[in-house]
Amino acid sequence: MNNSALIYKKLAQHGVKHVFGYSGGAIMPLMDQFHPNNNKDIDLIINSHEQNCGHAATGYAKSSGKTGIVLVTSGPGITNCITPLLDAKNDSTPLIVISANVGLKHIGTNAFQEAPATLITKPVTKWSHFVTDKDDINYIFEKAFHIANDGKKGSVHIDIPKCVLNSINKNNNNKKNSNHHNKYLTNYKKNPWRNKNNYIASRSFDEIANIINNSEKPILYVGQGANSSHLNVRKLSKKFNIPVTTTLHGMGIFDETDEYSLQMCGMHGHAAANYALQESDCIIALGSRFDDRTTGEISKYAPKCKNFIHFNIEESEINKVVKTENYVIGDLKKTLPILINKLENISASKTLWLKMDVNNIKKMAWINTIQKWKQKFPFDYNETSGLKTQEVLIELNKQITNNMEKYFITTGVGNHQMMSCQFIDWRYPRRFISSGSLGVMGAGLPYAIGVQIANQKKTVINIDGDSSFLMTLSDLKTVKEHNLPLKILILNNGTQDMVRVWEDLFFEKRITATENTQGPQFSKLVESFGIKGIKTNKNNLKNNMKYFLDYKGPILMECITERDYCFPLVPPGAGLDEMILNKKNISKIDSKANAPS
Repeated sequence: MNNSALIYKKLAQHGVKHVFGYSGGAIMPLMDQFHPNNNKDIDLIINSHEQNCGHAATGYAKSSGKTGIVLVTSGPGITNCITPLLDAKNDSTPLIVISANVGLKHIGTNAFQEAPATLITKPVTKWSHFVTDKDDINYIFEKAFHIANDGKKGSVHIDIPKCVLNSINKNNNNKKNSNHHNKYLTNYKKNPWRNKNNYIASRSFDEIANIINNSEKPILYVGQGANSSHLNVRKLSKKFNIPVTTTLHGMGIFDETDEYSLQMCGMHGHAAANYALQESDCIIALGSRFDDRTTGEISKYAPKCKNFIHFNIEESEINKVVKTENYVIGDLKKTLPILINKLENISASKTLWLKMDVNNIKKMAWINTIQKWKQKFPFDYNETSGLKTQEVLIELNKQITNNMEKYFITTGVGNHQMMSCQFIDWRYPRRFISSGSLGVMGAGLPYAIGVQIANQKKTVINIDGDSSFLMTLSDLKTVKEHNLPLKILILNNGTQDMVRVWEDLFFEKRITATENTQGPQFSKLVESFGIKGIKTNKNNLKNNMKYFLDYKGPILMECITERDYCFPLVPPGAGLDEMILNKKNISKIDSKANAPS
């Protein structure tokens, strides 16, 4: 079988229904497999740029749990995918990018559109492989899907010379491939926690349960790794009176309208969440990794915590940032029910009288303290005569809150992203699709394209800032081409606002590189793509929001908003409890001491 036909067959065997790509000379043999005359099973979506292909496939994967697939050509085709490859790796998203390269005889000659692709992508992927043996395709693709989806998920890159794509694969019986794959799996399964229990624990679950039971101020710190275990997270919290805060990717795992929710923690997180982490004596990290945006200055993090308990599927994350003797390495779907069972056994062993012991009384006092923090320090903003981003998001939240399960929301990166975290009540996991660790501006629109294709019966809203949207708006072509009913909400304040705030606070108000003085009128520009555009001000916000949400087909609503700070803000070098709560606290900042390194 021709290797290009074999690759198509392998994709179909793995249940692939959609592929995102951009063509070019070297990749044409594989692209030809997707011609309507050949292709019956897989839809090919052509984006306007290779980076958009990667982000669309990542949005597809983040929202569906399936593997995102990208096809690109050699040279600039693959170099344009570096950002989405790293974004997917950092955000633990299964993504496979297949690139072509020049023929083997031309490698190293600086041929037209040649690039040392795998040398470039190796540091930004879980696995990067250059194919030289035309008979290895079966094995390579089995390994690629396995690595992308096993354990902590991530990105994989396969680079295939054009001559290999055109070659006939003579290994029809797959014996060689089977031997390769079996050897790989045997070595892989030697990983110590892949035993019959599918986890390894530093101490027994009974001991861990006792630590939690004996704590007075416990808190659950929940990240992306708990998305598939959200029902057990909710059970753990409610049954044993433990408040919950989340990372950006963990929002919605716990219903944020619940009294035990502290919403997102960290740099722009809820003040109550940050204060609680600093006061807690037992932090239970579930599928989270103590990244810097959630901890603040690590030397000042959680000074009163006597016991960190860390559940994570990735062994390398344990003791990477926070040191602890209490950890469990494994999938939360298997380990969290064991912990809950052990805690239930402790509760069942007590009499009704003993259940009201000192620790439980102190736990309820802890809950009461947290409720007071939530009431005293809500997410807030200063209302003015102009339209604020926060007002737009509050109105959006009002109109979708009773039907939140219907919606997916994507964002770019900046103040609009953080304010979306703050002012929308997240109630279901995997509903907020945004770039976390890498912080990719411009990802919002291509993410939304991928999310909509993966979730065709849902409503997808892209909340974007003008600076982020300018980076990838060419993919409006893809929206119209496939008539995707995306709802694009542009919060236009003519600036790269988050960075402008840092210029204002930490660089003595020297506004150097954040002004969009010649930005377009997005509501008019979008009409040139054949997409409906409307413009909104403070007076018609409510009516226009309803029109926007009810509109059939793709629509963009542009809101001209005022510039603003995003509070709370934990400055560089500060602890979580040293956050700036509002403009009154700005005078306390030493701009030189807190200048970003």
